[in-house]
Formats: sequence, C-alpha cells, structure tokens
Amino acid sequence: MQSLILMTSFNGEKYICEQIESICKQTLKDWHLLIRDDGSSDKTIDIIRSFMAKDSRIELIKNETEQHGAYLNFWTLIEYAKALPAYDYYFFADQDDVWLPDKLEKMIAAIEGKKNLPVLAYADMQVVDGEGKLIYQSLNDIVGISEIGAYSEFFAHGYVSGCDAVINRKLFEVVPCFPLESRAIEIMSHDNYYTKFALALGEVDYLDFPVIQYRRHGDNVTSGNQYKLNAKKIYRKATGVFGELAKTHGRVYAQTLLTIEQMRKAGVITPDIACIEAGIKAGGIKGVNVLKKYHVQRKQKSRTIGLYVVMLLGTYKKYMKEFMER
Repeated sequence: MQSLILMTSFNGEKYICEQIESICKQTLKDWHLLIRDDGSSDKTIDIIRSFMAKDSRIELIKNETEQHGAYLNFWTLIEYAKALPAYDYYFFADQDDVWLPDKLEKMIAAIEGKKNLPVLAYADMQVVDGEGKLIYQSLNDIVGISEIGAYSEFFAHGYVSGCDAVINRKLFEVVPCFPLESRAIEIMSHDNYYTKFALALGEVDYLDFPVIQYRRHGDNVTSGNQYKLNAKKIYRKATGVFGELAKTHGRVYAQTLLTIEQMRKAGVITPDIACIEAGIKAGGIKGVNVLKKYHVQRKQKSRTIGLYVVMLLGTYKKYMKEFMER
C-alpha cells in the first residue's frame, strides 16, 4: 500500500522541521514525501535537504519559474504527481501542522476495502496555536465538520481540509487537475475541489478520530477563519452591502461554479449538480429552496442563519463575479 504525500512549502523554517519529523515517525513506512517549494528565502530549503540526506523517501522540487502563489504551487505539484506511476493513496500536507503517528495507518485502514470507488475520507483534528499549545481537542466538537451532508461542501467550505484527508487512486485518477493557466487558480483550493468531485462521483467519509494537530497562526493561508461566531455578528456581516460574510460566500460559490465547469468538461454533471449550479446563479428564493432541498446547515445555528440570509439577499453575487473574472 504505497502512499504519496504532497506538501508545498514557502518560508516555513519555523514549523516545517516538526512537520517532516512527524511524517517520518508514521507507523506505516511505505510512503513518498514530495515537497514543492515556492521560492523560499529563509532556511526552508536547507531544512528539507537535511531530511533528504537521511531519508530517501523525501524529494524536493523547486519552483524555478516566475509564477508563484499558494494554490498555484499545490496544483502544479498535483499535475506533476499525475505524471508519476500510480500510488494507492494520496495525502496532502501543510508545512506547519503536526501529524499524529498513526495517521497513515488509521486513514488507509478506513478506506482500504473501497478501491473500486472514488473515495475521499477526512478526519477530526486537534487545533493548536503557533507555539503548539492545544486550543481545541476536537475541531468537530466546535464546528461540526462531520456534518457535511450530501452536497454541503458546494455551499459552505470548512468541512474538509486537505491536511486531514486521504484520497484513493480511483479518485486521484478521475479528477482533472484545475487548469494551471487559469487566473482563477489563485482562489481554487484543492481540498474542496476534490471533495466536490468525490461527492458527485463516489463517496466522502468522515472518520471520527483526530489525525493531526492543526496549527493556527497569523501566517496560515486560511488563518482568517473564525470558529466561534454569534448570530448577531453574522447577521450584521451578511446584510451589509460590502459585508465580510457576503464576500466569503462569493468566493465559495465562485469556487463551486468553477469546479462545476471542470465537471462539465469531464462529462460528470449529474441532475443534482445542475440543480446546485442553477440555485447558486439565481440566488434569492430559488437559491434558498436549493439549500433546503439538500438540507444544507451548519452545526452552529448562527452560521446556518448567515448562509441562508446571504443566499436570500444575493449579496454574494457581486463578489462571486469578481472572483470568477480574475
């Protein structure tokens, strides 16, 4: 059972040593760690090379082009991986987390019997601060990442993170890489993209145990996420013409429509996906009815309220258009 771990790096000297060490300590040993660096100017490259000198399973690719960006770096790495001989399982890794020792073993065991179905599985995770101090024992207890529902990821990201997911060979092979030449790639995160394809074509499974310590600090690409929000604050953000929540949903819906475009090109559009696409484009009552049809809700009632208010008022459309036209 060979596993390919895909990691991107950029000026990660503060945390990347601890992350690579945690991968090297995995109870399953049959893995290959492929790291693509996006032009680090600190000691990141030196740290990676020091591990390579001791472990032949670790490989470094340096971005020698003039094109940079967190998502572009990951998609370029994915495209590179698609040209390699196939692996049984694929994992995504951030440079600043810490993997629990049995992550590979437990996640592979959970989906090993589903090799003929495109499958993505994701698990719970602990949340730590920049110094490694535990903030939350379970992210699921706080925001309900297990409650993804049939198509919730098309409307609200935050259920699946690439760093706590595994995808099998069947899914990796069937999902097309997002076009590297597209300007919209700067908003296209690979985790929700793969999750949406898995929801449409196969299966998404939640595993009720933590697999990583997810580090939250000011330098994260996703550090703007807030886990605890009250209803009053969300409603105020949702109803504002230039509200933060409207912009967040505009980005999510832009990603969804861009993903559906790739699904259409791959010939995998289903009636449900077409219905979701129409609801997002229309918004208002029609959009709300689509949310109801697919039972889209969040664990926190305040987040559910914000989701429905933004859809009803259509305040996301301006931002969605801006994101899609980049």
